[in-house]
Amino acid sequence: MTLHEKVICETLSTMNAAFVQLNVPLIIRRIRRSDIIWQQRRARRNLLQPEKNLLNWQWLFKQYRKNKPRESGLEQTAYVFCLNNPQQERAAFLLKSCRFLTGTLEINALENFFRKTKGHPLKRNMLYYCLCVTVIYTDILDVCKLVNKDSVKFYIKDVVNDDVMRFYLSAAPLSQVLGKMECESTHSLLNEYVNFNFLNRHYELLK
Repeated sequence: MTLHEKVICETLSTMNAAFVQLNVPLIIRRIRRSDIIWQQRRARRNLLQPEKNLLNWQWLFKQYRKNKPRESGLEQTAYVFCLNNPQQERAAFLLKSCRFLTGTLEINALENFFRKTKGHPLKRNMLYYCLCVTVIYTDILDVCKLVNKDSVKFYIKDVVNDDVMRFYLSAAPLSQVLGKMECESTHSLLNEYVNFNFLNRHYELLK
C-alpha cells in the first residue's frame, strides 16, 4: 500500500465515523469495477435522454482508469456514497484528483442520484459531504507532508450548468473562476465551513 492509498483509507474511515456521529445512514467507500460498469451503463442511458449538460461518466471513468500517477504526477481516487443497508445501494459518486507538484486539489465530478427523493440523506447535502471529504483528505495529506494545506488551491471542475454553479456559490465559500465553468476556494475557508456546519448538525441531534 502506497502512502497515498493510506491517506485514502484514513479519509474513508474518518468520513464514515462522521456519518455515524451525525446519525446519517450513509457510508463512503472506494470505487469498484462493478460500480464503474454500473455507472457507465447509466451514462449511456443518460445520453439518450433529451436533457442537456449531463455528466458523461463513461468518458470520465475512461480517463480515470488510464491515469498513471508516476508518469502524470496526478493522483486520482473515486468514491461511492452508499445507503447504509445490507444491499449497500449506490447513492452518489465523487471523482477527485490531487496534483502534488502544484498543490492543487480538484473535484472532477460529483453526482447525487436522489435529488428529487424526499427525505433522502443526500438531498441538498451532496456538496457539503463532498467538501467534508475534501477537507479531511487535505488534512491527512498535510500530516503526511504530501501537500501544505495552507497553500493548497481547491477547484470544482466542469460545473455542468449555470443553475448548479449558482447553487454552489450560494451554498459554500466558493467563487467562480473568471470565464470558466469552475469554482475555487481555499482550505481555510472550506475547513471553517465544514466544521461550523458539522457542529450545527451535531447540536441539532442533541436537542
